Amino acid sequence: MRLRLDSVIRHPQALAAALAILIGYASVFSAVVAWRASLASIEASRYESLHVQQQARVQQIERDLGGLIAQDLRFVNAFQEHALAARELKAQAEDLRASDPDEADILDLQARARLDLARVIQPFFLGATGPKLGEDGTVTYDVAYVLNNLEAGNVELRELRTQRTAELGARADARSVSLIGVAALVVAAPR
Repeated sequence: MRLRLDSVIRHPQALAAALAILIGYASVFSAVVAWRASLASIEASRYESLHVQQQARVQQIERDLGGLIAQDLRFVNAFQEHALAARELKAQAEDLRASDPDEADILDLQARARLDLARVIQPFFLGATGPKLGEDGTVTYDVAYVLNNLEAGNVELRELRTQRTAELGARADARSVSLIGVAALVVAAPR
């Protein structure tokens, strides 16, 4: 070891050449690290952009599903009105059957017509199927249950919610920052 140090001292050009080579290696290394950092930054930007697009699509799907429920709720009122009227007309027909059978038959026809109107509305329910008139005269429509079913049945929404683009973007961003730090240390190293 002592012999090599003595030869380097005797030949200062060799020391300058070695130093130039080391500076060259450091420059190439820092350039490669900076290039990799820029690639990681581009990747992070791409993931962040994709995440924003996916979030916008999720919100659009959720609004669409909410619109289906709002439409169903409008049909609930119409269905309830016709089904309740049919029930009341049927009850009036039963009350009149013994005393006025002709009027009872007319009320039965009116009841069937209102029931048919209620049945015609049923296919227009998009979120819920098979609405029924309860004993209390109301139609039960559980908005949260229907929304959960619609969301569970929407394949695109399920896929978008399971994407890890935000996590991948954060990882790429962290990798970019780390590589920039390494490049800065190499460039700033004492020469």
